[in-house]
Amino acid sequence: MFVVGEIYRRRDLHELFGGQRQGGISTPSSQNFIMLFTGSQGQQYGYQAEWSEEGFYLYTGVGQRGDMCFERGNSAILEHTANGKDIHLFENDSKGNVRYVGEMICTGFREVRGPDIDGNDRRVIVFELTPGGELDGSVEADDEYERMWKEPLSKLRKWAAVPYISKKSPSERRALARSRSKAIRVYVLRRANGVCEACGKNGPFRTSSGRPYLEPHHIRRLCDGGPDDPWWVIGLCPGCHRRAHHSADKSEFNHRLERIVERKEKRRVKDQRSEINQRSGIDRRSGIDRRSGKDLRTGRDRRR
Repeated sequence: MFVVGEIYRRRDLHELFGGQRQGGISTPSSQNFIMLFTGSQGQQYGYQAEWSEEGFYLYTGVGQRGDMCFERGNSAILEHTANGKDIHLFENDSKGNVRYVGEMICTGFREVRGPDIDGNDRRVIVFELTPGGELDGSVEADDEYERMWKEPLSKLRKWAAVPYISKKSPSERRALARSRSKAIRVYVLRRANGVCEACGKNGPFRTSSGRPYLEPHHIRRLCDGGPDDPWWVIGLCPGCHRRAHHSADKSEFNHRLERIVERKEKRRVKDQRSEINQRSGIDRRSGIDRRSGKDLRTGRDRRR
């Protein structure tokens, strides 16, 4: 869609895709991506837009007065993987023109102090953006990847959904991003169990590890690299994968894939809850603890 290093007129981007024409965060309602724009004008108010020593692109959130909060554009960035949204980063090049930097993945954030538009000290949210291409190679079959194939599927699903902010240091958050990329891939392939989740046919051949060959497809994203969420990734045979990207009916086809994954994930969440209740001894329908006889809804002992 966009070419790295190419110059675009920002006005043309909004006329084509929509989204807010002012400010740094543009969230077109009809598109599956977010556009971020940088510039030097905001630096006097503590805004950052630069590469860090750790290899992150540091991008300051929005909010002119008072502490920045996770709402509107800031929330959109933080939750973009859960919402199946790409992030496309542009840098101001000249008046009205922007240069495309590339696709980014938010792998965390940090909070710093800085002045607001009135000069008052406030909390500033700075997002850590990782180039999507850096995570593409993180799904190679190493020891961690092979261990994931032996984990219970329920544990693997939790692993695939761990938020980056659960780690304190930038290096830990980046390591988690790489680990999540592997977990997402293994989870989806194991959920498919060797059968294309679109057409229902077996994988066309077996890999060198002896597993049926299928390809993870990120339903709402333009590329298939980097981390995502179990609700937005599906295991496809090569033919269906190409159809999802290149066919004349790719939009309708991807909507159908969304519904397939939604049904599967809802059923899996329901099964996990039932499993938890069985392990805990709680009857799901009555709410009674089978071991103690206590009704957890009323606190009464039903054995009396």
